[in-house]
Amino acid sequence: MENEILKINIISIATSGLLILIFGIALYYFRSSLNNETLRFFLPIPPIGVAAYVYVFNMLKCYDCNLPEKSTTLFYELFIATVISGTVFLIFVGSMVIILKLFMK
Repeated sequence: MENEILKINIISIATSGLLILIFGIALYYFRSSLNNETLRFFLPIPPIGVAAYVYVFNMLKCYDCNLPEKSTTLFYELFIATVISGTVFLIFVGSMVIILKLFMK
């Protein structure tokens, strides 16, 4: 089991890095269509890659190095994680904007 967790960890890190590389190359290739207004939407890609790695690693660890039996369970967990993460992101960014606005007066 411990050997499987180590294997999953290494493969997850490598996959996360590969996906970040692919998105980075795609952004570089389409850099002419990006401008200062849209660039800020792409800046969270690396941290999202790291968060996805942590999520997948923990999910596989929770299910004893396997995926859930039912695919509906997997999709349900992904949906709930996405909703919770999106909500926390919204609250975090909103709070930062409000706090910064208060301090900038």
